[in-house]
Amino acid sequence: MDELSRIIERLESLSRELDSEPEEERAAELVREASELAAQVGREVEAALQSASQVRDAPGA
Repeated sequence: MDELSRIIERLESLSRELDSEPEEERAAELVREASELAAQVGREVEAALQSASQVRDAPGA
């Protein structure tokens, strides 16, 4: 499973748990984890875009 798929799967799990209205402390933990994962997705997407740009700009491409 690629990294983005793993992150999406975890975010879906966090969403389900948040929908179950956990206690405030647990909800805060879930939100922190979701925020970290969202930042990680951003980094993964940025890396993919940079890679695609380098391939596009490569000589002979």
